[in-house]
Amino acid sequence: MTRRSLQFIVLFLLFTSGLLAQLNSDKGKPASLLFQMLEKYHYHPPTRNSKLSGQIFNNVLKTLDPYSLFFTDESIASFDPYRDSLCTNSTRMSSDFITLLTNTYRDRLLMADSIVDQCFRSDLNLSEADSMMLESGDGADYSKNDTDLRERWRKWIKHGMLRSLMYSGNDSTSTAGAVISDSLWAGSSLLVQKTRIREKRRLNQLLNCSGGIEKLVMDSYLNSITSCYDPHSNYFSIDDKTKFESSLSKDNYAFGFELGNNLNEEVIISQILPGSPLWYSGKLEKGDVILKIKIPDQGETDLAFASMEEIDNIFRTLNGDWVEMTVRKLNGSVSTLEMTKGKFDTRQNQTVGFILNGEKPVGYVWFSSFYTEFDQYGSVGCSIDILKEIIKLKESGVKGLIIDLRNNPGGSEGEAMEIAAYFTGNGPFAVRVNKEGVQQVLEKGNAIKWYDEPVVVLVNSNSASGSELLAAILQDYKRAVIIGSNTFGKATEQLVFPLGRKMASYNPYRTQPADENSGFVKVTTGKIFRIDGKSYQRNGVTPDILLPDIYENFTQKESDLPFALKNDSVKPSVTFSRLINLPVDTLAQMSKNRMVKSEKFSQVIQLNRSAKGLTSSKRKATLNLSQYKSESEKLKQMMSDFENIHSSVNTQFSVENTAFKLKEIQSDSLEVEMNDKFKDSIRKDIYVDEAYSVVLDLLRINTPEK
Repeated sequence: MTRRSLQFIVLFLLFTSGLLAQLNSDKGKPASLLFQMLEKYHYHPPTRNSKLSGQIFNNVLKTLDPYSLFFTDESIASFDPYRDSLCTNSTRMSSDFITLLTNTYRDRLLMADSIVDQCFRSDLNLSEADSMMLESGDGADYSKNDTDLRERWRKWIKHGMLRSLMYSGNDSTSTAGAVISDSLWAGSSLLVQKTRIREKRRLNQLLNCSGGIEKLVMDSYLNSITSCYDPHSNYFSIDDKTKFESSLSKDNYAFGFELGNNLNEEVIISQILPGSPLWYSGKLEKGDVILKIKIPDQGETDLAFASMEEIDNIFRTLNGDWVEMTVRKLNGSVSTLEMTKGKFDTRQNQTVGFILNGEKPVGYVWFSSFYTEFDQYGSVGCSIDILKEIIKLKESGVKGLIIDLRNNPGGSEGEAMEIAAYFTGNGPFAVRVNKEGVQQVLEKGNAIKWYDEPVVVLVNSNSASGSELLAAILQDYKRAVIIGSNTFGKATEQLVFPLGRKMASYNPYRTQPADENSGFVKVTTGKIFRIDGKSYQRNGVTPDILLPDIYENFTQKESDLPFALKNDSVKPSVTFSRLINLPVDTLAQMSKNRMVKSEKFSQVIQLNRSAKGLTSSKRKATLNLSQYKSESEKLKQMMSDFENIHSSVNTQFSVENTAFKLKEIQSDSLEVEMNDKFKDSIRKDIYVDEAYSVVLDLLRINTPEK
């Protein structure tokens, strides 16, 4: 070899090694940019130290392996040099960690795939005494080594077989007293084959995920960083943003729902589109697992182990307007329902009003969220739709009003203040505080007060954000009686920033494109405080009249979320005067007296006691068929009892439409059907029944003391 050739080889090796180092270093740039964004804009950024690094480290491992089925203590040991160093300014450190994590994760998925094959070659007897800890989150322990991991997989697969057996909806073994044959868990049995397909499919989807495993690990890492700042800050790629915006198109979802995956990679109903026929019918719920579908002239198709893409394609290419679908409900019961395609306006159908006609006519208003839209004339949102309903109800002669904010996730704070002004008129409503402690008073000027009669607001643990702001304003001004259970507890604000631009060019109040395909980051930039300086962050809004919450053991609140910002208070820069002095203590005692005599609310209290512990993130699960069946039957019965709480019609009032609404829907048979179902649900709602009683109490007390 000539000297010149040797020089060329050396130069080539130096160039390629430098290029590879540069490419590897680029992997750390998104994380570096993300830290800069969070430091600059986050309301209360934690100190970047070894503690935060450890939290991010644990977070990303749990994101990639929520049930400890892939990593072991031995495999995690290779990450130890990075555990306390992920918050440094070194892009090389992040790059090296991401590269190692990606390669290790791929290897661990392949190892898990091999372990699954081994598990199905041995007996998976469900009649023997066996159990496992079902753990998720930071409390989960990893297996020590691959030998221990094989044992965990064996138990996990048996647990999956039991779930399939109990909740498939087509196996006679799920019935009480059924005789179970040993052939059930033989290698050739349908149950074993389906369970193997499910686990293999889940691993294959991770190994061959959209965008590649590198993107999966990178996105998980970036979101693990943001979630350690607070639960509502997060990163999403440009592709994710595009898919999200596409999913909001009502034209793509004529049945009125969207698909997603749960932690078990089962395809679930991730959202029921507000205003759709399914929204009003109540047939489906968020979280329901799709099991089967029956299409006219094509027979029934088992979808229990299909991917989200496969199921989505079935619905998108479906010819016809009707389908029958079998789902497993959140409570474990299996339900079959018929669905029909239909056109719907996702904005107009989000607000409804009815007359509760009893001893006194009382108005009832429900709306799905604090939605708002922008057109050439400015913003148009729920406040306008609600005002229309209030005017219709006033013209119908109602003597009081119930505003139902239960399960309302919130939305535009501007819409919340517009609605509050209908009942209070002008005035400061809340205080926004940024990371520097600067206060901005949120107020409404030149407002018209549209309603002066008694108002009752219904809330529950799913009332969040804008719902809490409206409830807090009306409570602070003593303009309404708040009844129900403590609300969710979100009093923070978020803004979306494009990731990848120079810091000086950021304008958080103007939409800007992201550079270099770096994606976007949603950052918590401020807190909302009540006008008296107190906060409902974490704690929620406490009602004037507390009612037992039917969702007490089945709802995750802000205080349950890791890294939720603390509850604190400020000294507000403005003062306000309450409008009236509502007799809330007297009203609360009158309601309490009814609760003692109420059979339905007594059932809610008893069922809540029985349900405690069922939703724990760490619990011991039996892997014995007889015991599992017994526990499943008890759970199904309990959930059936919960559903029966709203099974009987109240005798206090009838539910009627305004004359305007009757004219509006009389020529639309589908609208009439949905309207009737909504009215029926109100008649059977024990919380609306109690709200109506509170309005009557207010009317009987006459005019509250000024």
